[in-house]
Amino acid sequence: MPGTDPDRASYQIAVETAQNLVTTAAGITGPGSDLAGDIGRAVLSSLHGPRRPRICARKVKSPLSRWNKHPEGKPRTTHRITSITAHVSAEHHKPATRRRKSVTTASGP
Repeated sequence: MPGTDPDRASYQIAVETAQNLVTTAAGITGPGSDLAGDIGRAVLSSLHGPRRPRICARKVKSPLSRWNKHPEGKPRTTHRITSITAHVSAEHHKPATRRRKSVTTASGP
């Protein structure tokens, strides 16, 4: 159809129509039916609605990033880690507050 916006055509309708025509072997014996015409008619019969006009203007991306601020205490360059020190204290150990539950009702392992 002349003057129809190509964005209104449905690719999914075209694919489904082509699949149906191939699997059913429709239109291969008669000279009056062609594959492109059948697909075209199916697409033209189910066009999407026209596009809505834009209500507000598109936003321009800002060249200033929100994430360009450097957090305190983080080094500005990479540093090679050469050693790690760990200190284990018994004061911070918390005992388990719940007993382990068994899946079975048997008392032994």
